[in-house]
Amino acid sequence: MGILYLDEAGNTGLWDNDQPKLIYGGPYSDASNWKAVNDEIVAIQQKYKALILGRFNTGSWSVTTFGTLEQGVKFLSEFRIHAADIVDRKGLWSKLNDVEKYQVLEEAVDAMIKGNVTFYAGILDKTSLRAGANRKTKGDMREYQTLFPQFFKMVENDLPDGEHIIVIVDDGNPAEKDEMRKVLSNGSLSKCMGELVIQKSMDMPLLQAADVGVWIIQAYNRLKPHRQDPHAMKIRALHSKLSVIVKQVVL
Repeated sequence: MGILYLDEAGNTGLWDNDQPKLIYGGPYSDASNWKAVNDEIVAIQQKYKALILGRFNTGSWSVTTFGTLEQGVKFLSEFRIHAADIVDRKGLWSKLNDVEKYQVLEEAVDAMIKGNVTFYAGILDKTSLRAGANRKTKGDMREYQTLFPQFFKMVENDLPDGEHIIVIVDDGNPAEKDEMRKVLSNGSLSKCMGELVIQKSMDMPLLQAADVGVWIIQAYNRLKPHRQDPHAMKIRALHSKLSVIVKQVVL
């Protein structure tokens, strides 16, 4: 039995031109590699949590404003690896410099490679579904209804016969999760167990690894070919490294 940890990027609606691609994906681990990968991600958490704590108000705690202290306590108590916050240096991630923020992501990718996981990804070009769609239709789930069946079919076809898959997905939009449940329980899949487990990424290190992976794939797909700035070069390098373990379906 194995566990597929999933997160998303680009779930901002069919008409969002800034995020034309919807991506779902994450690492697949089984009993032989789960603990090792989990422990590696936890070690990365602890490393950067300690580093940030060491840089948070290096002066006297007595001169810290209550608001700043409260922000720090919440950040550290709810600490998780979240790629967008790290790269944007949001909150206390601002304590990292421009080199370290990419190192966090690279170390998470290295942990997955070292743990010999497969990172499954489904990539959907949302613009391809706009013909005939109505901007005013609320709750239009066609991008999920299109992506999920093909994504899980790809995963099942890649895994050996007799495998049983538990799907754990990051907490989020309930409507998306309902669409995923429909696919998992409709009888067309033989290896995925019908139950969907919803967890907070804060409590699941491998969900945080999923977040890192889908963020890198999304960031890479959003890059303009002509960009050669330091950020673009870092994204291309991260994507190239991640690609070693990625298996994907592109729609």
